[in-house]
Amino acid sequence: MGRTTLLRRILTLDTTFRSVYFAGTAAESGLPYAGLHQVVQAHRCSVPQLPAPQRDLLGHLLATGHHRPGDTALAVGAAALGLLGAAAARRPLLLAIDDAHLLDAPSMKVLLFVARRIVGEPIAMLLTAEHRCSAATSAIRPAVTGVPELRLGPLDPADARTLLQQSAPHPLRRYLAERLLAVAEGNPLALTELPLALTPGQCAGNLPLDDPLAPGERLRDAHLPTLARLPEIARAALLVPAAAGDGRSGDVQRALALLGYEPDALVPAEEHGILELRRGRLVFADRRLRLVAYHDACTSRRRAVHGALAQVLDGTAAARHLAAAHIAPSPAVAQAIEAAASAAAEADPDACAELYERAAGFADDDDDAARLLGLAAGCRQRAGAAEHVPVLLGKAMALAREPALRRELGVLQARQRGATGHPRIVHRVLRDAAGRLAGEPSRAAELLLEASDSAVRAADSRAALGSAWQAYRLTRLSGGDLAEAAAVHLAQVLALRGERAQAGELLLAQMAGEAAGTLVGRAEVLGRLEEYEAACVLLDRVLGEQPGTERRACAVRRAAALGCRAWIRLWTGDWHGARSDAMEVVECAERQVETALLAQGLVAVGWLEAAQGRVTECGAVLARAAGVARAHGLELVMGQVAVAEGLLALGAGKYEEAVAGYERAGALARSAGIEDPSVTPWAANLIEAYVRSGRIGEAVREHARFDAEMRRSGPSWALAVSARCRALLLEADGHGTPGAVEAAFHEALEWHARGAVVFERARTVFCHGQWLRRTGRSAEARDALEEALSAFGVLGAVPWEEAVRSELRAAGGRPARTACGQLTEQEGRIAALVAGGATNKETAAALFLSPKTVEFHLGNVYRKLGVRSRSELARTYDTVGGA
Repeated sequence: MGRTTLLRRILTLDTTFRSVYFAGTAAESGLPYAGLHQVVQAHRCSVPQLPAPQRDLLGHLLATGHHRPGDTALAVGAAALGLLGAAAARRPLLLAIDDAHLLDAPSMKVLLFVARRIVGEPIAMLLTAEHRCSAATSAIRPAVTGVPELRLGPLDPADARTLLQQSAPHPLRRYLAERLLAVAEGNPLALTELPLALTPGQCAGNLPLDDPLAPGERLRDAHLPTLARLPEIARAALLVPAAAGDGRSGDVQRALALLGYEPDALVPAEEHGILELRRGRLVFADRRLRLVAYHDACTSRRRAVHGALAQVLDGTAAARHLAAAHIAPSPAVAQAIEAAASAAAEADPDACAELYERAAGFADDDDDAARLLGLAAGCRQRAGAAEHVPVLLGKAMALAREPALRRELGVLQARQRGATGHPRIVHRVLRDAAGRLAGEPSRAAELLLEASDSAVRAADSRAALGSAWQAYRLTRLSGGDLAEAAAVHLAQVLALRGERAQAGELLLAQMAGEAAGTLVGRAEVLGRLEEYEAACVLLDRVLGEQPGTERRACAVRRAAALGCRAWIRLWTGDWHGARSDAMEVVECAERQVETALLAQGLVAVGWLEAAQGRVTECGAVLARAAGVARAHGLELVMGQVAVAEGLLALGAGKYEEAVAGYERAGALARSAGIEDPSVTPWAANLIEAYVRSGRIGEAVREHARFDAEMRRSGPSWALAVSARCRALLLEADGHGTPGAVEAAFHEALEWHARGAVVFERARTVFCHGQWLRRTGRSAEARDALEEALSAFGVLGAVPWEEAVRSELRAAGGRPARTACGQLTEQEGRIAALVAGGATNKETAAALFLSPKTVEFHLGNVYRKLGVRSRSELARTYDTVGGA
């Protein structure tokens, strides 16, 4: 709600007042006593009640605009106060004065004089004004002293967006709305005026916006008085920084010199607070003043200024001004702008897209214009502005005539649909587009790899395998980065389908290139082959890269590497590191609007919350992950969500709920052809849930299938959990001898020794300890249970830790209350100080350590105690008596 709306709303709140509304205007701000004339005109019926001297004084002022000899400001103010007092004698008076900053100065002084003296009178006065701290307005600021002031802040982002959409004459595309919101800065007048100047084509994104944006009439009238106070030369020179847009001071001065201005031409603008020097740049104190200063000048002057700026600047900035300095088609201008955009396309794809679009406007050939629009679309796609891409491609396809160019634009259209559509549809669109690229195997292979990736997201491994094989066949004889990428992607799909041997052979047959995407894919396959250290080495190479010029691409690659490392850390027992990686993935994916990465990061966090027994947090994270997955057709993620939900129920002893979750995950995995147990680890957990809930027959059938699959090509940890499930079944159905059960557990532990999956090994040791206790071997049971307790304590797997404690007490042991016993002496001292409220710096000083060392040990403390913050550490450490 802006000043005017708020003021008008107040006028309707109390009908006992007689309300009088008037407003200052820019057109009358130079007329002495024009504002007082509005007051007198509204209360002319009360003028006869004034004493004759006050009547004569007001009459002379309003007739001539000047004082008579002997009239003082005090006399004028007293006359106005008398007039309002007489008007209020019959009925309380509410005087509402809008845009008081546009009143003429003498009237403003009179009204403020009255405002300070109406205490005790049945008169209320409300004035609204625009607040600008500048020399131009400081003349009236001291006069406001003594009048209560309420300063309105900008609208909050949600309300600003709503007001903008309501004010726009036509539906606004999202990226256009964001630009308008940035300029308006929450100002209601700007939010209502800026969209009114846009054409239907601009609102739809078919035509570019003016830069700077054109102000509406009311916005222009509100700011012109500020500019009118400047000397004529300063006001004319102000067009240069207005066109430059937060330009470097030296560049602005050079442009001014080219145009013939003196070096001090802008000094009055700085003195009036219109311009400010911030970090070497000349910026407008109020961004809306820039719009008015620019569009108040004629077109020919604006083009001349842009031409001067194009001469003193370089790169993309010079290209933008070169485009603004010309209006007619010109191949030379188009080539110059294209060259500047091409040179910086990787550094700032969004800015370069705008330049390519401007260059298209200067092309004198339709095919050339279409080509430039296609380049602009590609840059917008890389910048994450997918909403703008179909508009650009539609314009390009309407212009293109050359068959090769139309094929290229068709590829871009397919990719654009790939960024926004359902993965199953995207797979088909990209595969069909690849089929139309006969004679271009490299381009076809690129599309097929993207199609395969979409099929994986849709949990259709068969379709993914077909596209991956086709891409591999098209590139395997050519060599190079694309061939390696195709081989690695095919290995990923084969591993997903449980073909671990073939996946490993493909990796060994390829040279280890340096492309970041290929390194992440290779690391993912190595992780599924249980080569965790080798996988982390590759990921560290990606994560250790210096930030490149492709800012968004670098961020997405980093998030993909972090997501892969999060799952490896999760499997290998570094849950603190896994949580940190997964949270960074979520943050990056939110910034870059990468829904697949966002869902994967959320699933990893949700799995950790489930394993650590945080019911509320787990539910919230998984609900969000499921929402993202449903909205974007990520069926693979839906299966992973079901696995995490089943783990939460299994840890809480809710076995029927666990069965339901794992059965959903199993149905999806079977239909998708996903046999890698590390992707959706549901089968072994479903078998255990069946056993715990007494459904032995179903457990036996499921175990027979699972064991056969794992013996064919399963990883060592999966073979271990299969042996664990066999031991549980042998005990549960009563037909297994103690020796057979013992042999199954020993087999499981032997398989675990070959791998590094910490959580699953701890679960096997726990089950073994339970069986040992039930068979009367209490001493051996205590050893096994204490080992499991230690492992669960380090992981922070609270539900499993509590279950072990219960078993350990039943076996005659005395379990430590927490994992505090697992802290080293140094970690214990650090935990005690931090739990007591010390900062890392204070802790380091107290223990004669460096803050970095404290930070390292504190990370281990968090991991071992299963906490995530200092406050949680303080509660946990105090509760267990560690302090």
